[in-house]
Amino acid sequence: MNAITISNLSDEATRALEARAERNGTTAEAEAELILNSALTDELAALAENMRPDGTGMGLGTALRKLAEKYPELNEMEFPRDQSPARIVSFE
Repeated sequence: MNAITISNLSDEATRALEARAERNGTTAEAEAELILNSALTDELAALAENMRPDGTGMGLGTALRKLAEKYPELNEMEFPRDQSPARIVSFE
């Protein structure tokens, strides 16, 4: 998990965070994480939409869809596929 440092947090905000954590039986760090995740729900959903099932980033289909959204003229183009069988090359 990544670490984050928040500098210059006001004393009032710090006390409110600690009070909230105590009410919920958690730590201030856990409460801060909960607050950030709640505040960033839309951004987290957008990130998740662009991730592959294994969490490694945007898949080809998503990338192509995004390109087509940005450049609608791509929808008019045809990209023929090479249907010839793959050639196996041996390096022995």
